[in-house]
Amino acid sequence: MSWRLWLSRWFDDDPSHGSRSARVFNLLLAAMIVGNVAAVILETVEPIRMRYSSAFLAAEDAATAIFTVEYVLRLWTVVDLRNARFAHPVWGRLRYMRSFFALIDLIAILPALLGFFGAADLRVLRLLRLLRMLKLTRHSNVFGLLWAVFRDQAHTIGALIFILILTLTISGALAYMVEGEEQATTFNSIPAAMWWAIETLTTVGYGDMVPATAVGRILGGVVSVVGIGTLALFSGVITVGFLDQLRIRREQVSVPRLVSAANRKRVVLEAGRLTDPTGAGFDDERFSRPRTDAPLARVCPHCGHSLPRPPQAEVWGAATENSGT
Repeated sequence: MSWRLWLSRWFDDDPSHGSRSARVFNLLLAAMIVGNVAAVILETVEPIRMRYSSAFLAAEDAATAIFTVEYVLRLWTVVDLRNARFAHPVWGRLRYMRSFFALIDLIAILPALLGFFGAADLRVLRLLRLLRMLKLTRHSNVFGLLWAVFRDQAHTIGALIFILILTLTISGALAYMVEGEEQATTFNSIPAAMWWAIETLTTVGYGDMVPATAVGRILGGVVSVVGIGTLALFSGVITVGFLDQLRIRREQVSVPRLVSAANRKRVVLEAGRLTDPTGAGFDDERFSRPRTDAPLARVCPHCGHSLPRPPQAEVWGAATENSGT
């Protein structure tokens, strides 16, 4: 096995294709991502940064080097993945570089590359390093599950978003018509009134824009009730889709286990028949009871001639004949 093929099993995004060493590698990589993001967060605290500035710098250099090597190795081994889209040595790698996870890996090392080429705003580079948390989406099955939910429920979610936008636009227009004359500085346009509609639909109610007229308050109550119903419907669709995906994943996991259990039972049965001294074999339900309907004669697998029965078989045959069974 070549080194590239061996490493491709470590970098395979499908967890069912990975080995134990690949799972350990991904676990260590995820732990390093969490530690690096925690270091970036703690670095923003001035006393901690002043005391451990050298440790933060060393951790950043180590993480950048590891992420860069990981990106290069993924790009090198992508042609050996089970996905045939990346099989071509040139176009496959270019297609992989445009994929979602490859772009995330590039973003993880982008701040260091910008700093190396002389980017001036170091504060922005520190904030960009927080985007390395997106690399955790590769090592978590939960994000894949959520993506499957959004993909399967795309039409329903799109319809709900359209209803939400329509309700938002109508509510903002009505609020501008009702409250525009009473509060000319607050509800001075439909986009400003749409901000009030967003607060009301989501039942947040910051209090910066409050209707003053009776009609406006009635409108606010209606918009709040509609918002509660719309958001409840949206969350219900996501919940149902999530439960369906969980059921599908559990079925995909349980079927191979049932097949492997059936294979183990078949192996036990075959081993029992081979080790049975009478040659009769064992019953499928009770391994300890020999089958009386199985032939006692044996056949040579090479020449096809009948083989003599062992003495145990003759004793067993005589016993069954005398018992009448």
